[in-house]
Amino acid sequence: MAKAKDDEPGNLSRAMWVFLGYMLVGPFFAGLAVAIAVIIGPVIGMGGWLPEPLPEIGPAAIAAFVWAALPSALAAVVVIPRVLGIGRFGWIEAAIGGVIGFAAVAIATGVPDRAMLPALSFVAGLVSVCVWRALEAGGVIQAGEKS
Repeated sequence: MAKAKDDEPGNLSRAMWVFLGYMLVGPFFAGLAVAIAVIIGPVIGMGGWLPEPLPEIGPAAIAAFVWAALPSALAAVVVIPRVLGIGRFGWIEAAIGGVIGFAAVAIATGVPDRAMLPALSFVAGLVSVCVWRALEAGGVIQAGEKS
């Protein structure tokens, strides 16, 4: 178990901030991903993946932000045991948490087009890796492996 120095937060504090980070930063990045997809999707040939007619960017991004709260919470639940144990987690754990959280909620709530589930799960994993990087850059989780 990683021992915190006097000026560093303990693993329980880190776990709380990881959960809060996932609950706020995760949905933000999810909304950002949807906004980017709506803007550049038709330009780069993703038109077949997007609904017709294209939704307005603002409402689509806000809907993604709101919907992503539960998958983000589940992703945080996947990585928190690691944070409690050693004070950090890696990008692969972050990606796994994002995919599990998204897939569980998408299957439970019903996805209109199940053929999109693998691609959207991949995007959820990328969003979770971005959250991991933001948490690491902000000093919430310990960076890198200790030698």
